[in-house]
Amino acid sequence: MRYVCAISAVAFLVAAGPVAAQSTSGFLGDSYAKLADAQSPSGRTVKRWLDPAVASGKFEFLLVDKTVFYPEPRSTEQLSAATLAQIRAYLDDALRRELTGLVKLASEPGPRTLRLRPAITAAAAKDLGLKPYQYLPIAFVLTAGKTSHGATLAVEYELQDTETNQVVGAGMRQGTGLELKSAQEKLTVAHFKPIIDEWAKDLRAFVEAARGKN
Repeated sequence: MRYVCAISAVAFLVAAGPVAAQSTSGFLGDSYAKLADAQSPSGRTVKRWLDPAVASGKFEFLLVDKTVFYPEPRSTEQLSAATLAQIRAYLDDALRRELTGLVKLASEPGPRTLRLRPAITAAAAKDLGLKPYQYLPIAFVLTAGKTSHGATLAVEYELQDTETNQVVGAGMRQGTGLELKSAQEKLTVAHFKPIIDEWAKDLRAFVEAARGKN
């Protein structure tokens, strides 16, 4: 039960639409080639990869690293450094909020422990007329005189065996939050909270589904 819940807990990060190869940030290195389409509990197409060892019963604990930015962003007039820090903190809080009491969390590497390494790879305003799931660089805000924009957040994650440092899983996802009232509106953490909260609900759904089967 513990290892199944630990595995399920990382899956929420990939509950999003397909992402083109040119949209990758580089955070996942060689793991991009291993990503494949799957279905989330909500019926979304997702991108993920898990080594068979993850489902073998080997792992019991989950160590969750603090979210990083990749690449390190530059603030803009529309997306400040303070807002970026708040987005990262809110994502970290959402992870721990949903994991606490559901998964046996570890405080340090050790036997039977998986490490989750999440990274925010894009946070920007997005022209809603673009193709779905098109990434924008984190320091680039697209306005181009358009009147319909949304707050876009993209996340990639890596899963490691803490004893060997071997990568045993990876995934990526993206979502669009609140629509901006104008191309000049400043982004706040409130624009991104609906995306993160939705992912957190996916997390709970995965864990509860795992419990229901075991």
